[in-house]
Amino acid sequence: MAPASLPVVKLVPSPLGSPEFEAQRQTLIEEFSAKVPQAYHVPSSTIDQPPQNVMSVPRECGILSTEEIDITENFDAVALAAAIAQKKFTAVAVATAFAKRAIIAHQLTCCLTEWFMDEAIDQAKALDEHLAKTGKTVGPLHGVPISVKEMIPLAGHHSSLGFLITRHIDDKDSHMMAILRHAGAVFYCKTAQPQGVMHLETVSLYGRVLNPFNINLTAGGSTGGGAALLAMRGSVLSMGTDIGGSIRAPAGFCGLYGFKATSYTLPTRDFVGPSGFAAELNILGSTGPLGVLLRDMDFFVSVLKQRNHIWMTRA
Repeated sequence: MAPASLPVVKLVPSPLGSPEFEAQRQTLIEEFSAKVPQAYHVPSSTIDQPPQNVMSVPRECGILSTEEIDITENFDAVALAAAIAQKKFTAVAVATAFAKRAIIAHQLTCCLTEWFMDEAIDQAKALDEHLAKTGKTVGPLHGVPISVKEMIPLAGHHSSLGFLITRHIDDKDSHMMAILRHAGAVFYCKTAQPQGVMHLETVSLYGRVLNPFNINLTAGGSTGGGAALLAMRGSVLSMGTDIGGSIRAPAGFCGLYGFKATSYTLPTRDFVGPSGFAAELNILGSTGPLGVLLRDMDFFVSVLKQRNHIWMTRA
């Protein structure tokens, strides 16, 4: 028997393209759905008649354990890194909690484009083994889960500019992702962006991203998926990009902190080429994080700035 399709809240139908386009889009949705265990499906009654504010659904739907609710709701990135280093939580427990909460958030806000829980747990297991064997973390982000905007290359996963024709699998991490991985970050999902990555709302190939505080409103764009996910505590740090507000607007819409660094202060190699973003005109593009507390912005930037020199000469 084929697995049940993953239910996702959709208040209005997505704009339709050609029959060929819709067939390809449906294939993407079905491939995504097939990766999600039935045990992580939000009850259909909630999907069919969602509350206007869906923020409480993850803790009330019965999918998360008490510990998983604690991990995802009561720690920012700084505190979570410390808790893992002090062995209060294993990296596996943290990866599991955030991956589960992320897929709950997606069903309520349509915030993801990829979800790879098994890969994240494998990465987390290796980190736990290293800590158990050496008594040391691999770096300051040891076990910290980070969600990644779809356009940012991550080895073995799809990136795009929001158009089907630009969608492809990357064979290596982008410069920034390599630094974060080396520092111990765990990757478990990619987040939705609009076509062209140039809108202050987010309608991806998978549907319209909804604001979890009021699903009748937008989560913003173009890092709307990352903002909706983070607001629902399905992430503790979310990677975005920004030219004219693509980090700052979603952060504001979803009650978060977002930081647009001075252009090219943070590494953008492999997704912002020498000529800049594809949509860049007279304003230089940038990258940066979204987080739940201001100190997470400092934490994230300090990790990249301290370690960037290690990677400057690497291909």
